[in-house]
Amino acid sequence: MRTKRIRKSDQVKDRRLTPKQIDRLLANQKPITITQNVDPIIQNMVSEQASHQALVFTNNEKDYDTLDSVKQIKTFCAFVKDVITRYEENERQQSEAETMEMDIKHCMELVPKLTEKQKKALYNKLTDVLQLRRACKSENEILLPLYNYFKDKVMLNKLTQLQGSVSTSKEIVSNRAYSCRTSVLDDFSAE
Repeated sequence: MRTKRIRKSDQVKDRRLTPKQIDRLLANQKPITITQNVDPIIQNMVSEQASHQALVFTNNEKDYDTLDSVKQIKTFCAFVKDVITRYEENERQQSEAETMEMDIKHCMELVPKLTEKQKKALYNKLTDVLQLRRACKSENEILLPLYNYFKDKVMLNKLTQLQGSVSTSKEIVSNRAYSCRTSVLDDFSAE
């Protein structure tokens, strides 16, 4: 069995602090510089126990939502609404086309003497109406399984609630910050 050799250039550098670095940091030895892309902000924080400068680390440059979940849910909701709307509109147009077809056929049947020009005009109208009916019927045949699945309004409401929840979570994560609670890092400087 052959093992694949990993080159140093292929390895991803682990940016976490090592146990030795943590020990040195806790022992208040030489300050350790962090090479991560963390933006420290010094703020004056007054607490009941002591007044000291505290380091606050934020992740405001990092985008955690690589899928863009909110946009994807919006797109999916729009797709669901479009399927429902188009199916119902096709049903309405198909019904209207069947009524027009019946009107044209009754005209052909009940008008005693039609000229060639009138017959041709009725035939052209009938052809247009039948083509419209067929287009609506064919599209609805494709949309029917989706419509049956999506027509439940409860699911659409749950998708809207889900979109709101994901938006809220995304906002919380992007504005998250960590503030030191002790003075252990008072002499620490991030460069």
